[in-house]
Amino acid sequence: MTFIERRNALVAALSTAVGCPVLLSDQVQPEAQPPYIVYSVTADYIPDAGLGDYTFRETGSGEDTSLAEVRAEQPSCTISFSACSVNRWKQGTNGEKAYIFGEDEAQELAARAQGFFIHTGEDVISSAGFVVVDVSNAGSRSAIVIDEMARRYGFDVRLRYRRTDERDVGTVQKATPKGETTKE
Repeated sequence: MTFIERRNALVAALSTAVGCPVLLSDQVQPEAQPPYIVYSVTADYIPDAGLGDYTFRETGSGEDTSLAEVRAEQPSCTISFSACSVNRWKQGTNGEKAYIFGEDEAQELAARAQGFFIHTGEDVISSAGFVVVDVSNAGSRSAIVIDEMARRYGFDVRLRYRRTDERDVGTVQKATPKGETTKE
């Protein structure tokens, strides 16, 4: 599984867990209606300074057998999440209107997302191929957008995953012992 496939599985699981869209930040598409979470991968490959584990495996079969060298390691990555909301009126199911405080909603959404990484999402995080290394504190990332405040609370998550790289190192040919001839 590639890093992007793992990331997408993780983001889909987070979206389901918190009950709102989780979107890649800085996209051309218009943003969703609040509340939502935006994320960005701030570092997708942070090596652990090791050489990695090297193994060899045969690829192909018969006359087309070749040898591949596989290097595996466990780097980490950092993903930044920001829960977003705005102050607004919301129509209730009974027809009454309720005022939503964007600050409170963003802070609560960030806390639920943190809880996903700290505990509740452990199984889906693992099945996506990640292990949580660290979850930072959530802090205000609010900004003025034209004439109102975009309320944002964000945090960073450091995750570890398994990365493998492979290269072909040659063809494996059947050896003929010295003094024998091959049949053709």
